[in-house]
Amino acid sequence: MKPSQGLFMRGAIWGAMGAALMLSFGCTQNRLAETDRREAAVAHRADRGKFSPTDASVCLQRMIKNPPGPLHLSFAESSSDSKSTSVEADVTPARITYTRRETSARQTSASTKKLEMAQLSEMELDFDIMGPVPWHGELVAAQDAARVEGKESVNGYDTLKYAMDTANEPASQKATFASLMAVKDYDIAGQAWITADTGCLVKYSIDFTKDARDGNVTKVHFEGNVTRK
Repeated sequence: MKPSQGLFMRGAIWGAMGAALMLSFGCTQNRLAETDRREAAVAHRADRGKFSPTDASVCLQRMIKNPPGPLHLSFAESSSDSKSTSVEADVTPARITYTRRETSARQTSASTKKLEMAQLSEMELDFDIMGPVPWHGELVAAQDAARVEGKESVNGYDTLKYAMDTANEPASQKATFASLMAVKDYDIAGQAWITADTGCLVKYSIDFTKDARDGNVTKVHFEGNVTRK
């Protein structure tokens, strides 16, 4: 299987999981009221020690598509089977330039695209750029294990830092996600930084271990940053 095909399959599986958990928000004509509600929601999540990974990753998508100013993106995924994918991008409200690198079977390929923002397709955004981001999947499976650790300034943003570890999750909950992943067991541990005002994912470091039903164990490390320039 080619890396791009595996990415598409993983994205489809995680997309289905994320869609099932996604909250629906109504539109409003009062922008001030909307801001108040969003900030209240962020504060409420912090009070409960929880966060919404689906909201955080969708917010990141919107930030990339409609950036408030220049950004630098750095996303990477590497696995114990020697496969890796990384993306480096410079983003402005007018255009995006990104380089994607993939390594598999000791072969490395790289491609660079320079696009006007209006030319950026949803497929390029979701799979080329955000492919290495553990969105709608790994983070969703760990959302109930996440605990807020406090406020932290990172990459030019005021954020809430969350730590997560699924090792101590209820057995019934782990069994549900293990079934969805078609694995015997899994473990997810790491940190995620979410902007305090908008709830966007701007930094993360996640380790994901899958214990397959055939006995094979795969370890994947995800790391990424969104930096305000």
